[in-house]
Amino acid sequence: MSSLVILGAREHAKMVFATLQDALSKEWEVLGFLDDNSSLHGKDLLGLPILGPIQDMAGLAASGRIQGALVGISCNHMAVRARLFSEIKRLRLQTPSVISPTAHVHRLAAVGEGSVIFGGAVVNAFARVGSNFVAYSNAVVEHECVLGDNVYLGPGVAFCGSVRVGNSTFIGTGSSVVCEKIGDDVVVGAGAAVVRDLPDGAVAVGVPSRILQIRTPEERKESYILREHVK
Repeated sequence: MSSLVILGAREHAKMVFATLQDALSKEWEVLGFLDDNSSLHGKDLLGLPILGPIQDMAGLAASGRIQGALVGISCNHMAVRARLFSEIKRLRLQTPSVISPTAHVHRLAAVGEGSVIFGGAVVNAFARVGSNFVAYSNAVVEHECVLGDNVYLGPGVAFCGSVRVGNSTFIGTGSSVVCEKIGDDVVVGAGAAVVRDLPDGAVAVGVPSRILQIRTPEERKESYILREHVK
């Protein structure tokens, strides 16, 4: 059995751990969690230690204590998620895809490495999703959709067929997507109906969705919590 660490020690990390236990417990053992919040170091989470800061992943890899890692950072920190996934790959660690036994990933769908697909989610035939992908409960990605790397879907998101999505885009809970293209670094608020294409960096909400702002390339590197920007 191989060992890995989960990067992050908050709510999303707990969900990654729980689904890993359901899906890959015979292949992977979780050594513990890494998190940059020093107040958590030395504490336990779900019976496992929070070992230290995320930079300790390199030492654990070099020592042979771990062979893999998974990103357990939430949708509020999309740029951080992308950076950490790149660091995992730089260290030549494995990043298994974690697919709940109650999810449906069709045999003719393609799922990138390091992805986490929770219970009830669907990736249907002829759909493709990139690496470091997250689909929460009951999210649906239909046929011929192509989603980039580090795309994160909240619960109940629905993609109709043939939608193209760029990298590091977050789609909020209960949103419906029927447009043709969504760019990189897009944020879509909960319950939106996306009927028109969205450009890179767009922040969109509502039914039908409207663009609140276009974030600059520098702004897209920062963490972003949508509810703090909507009055």
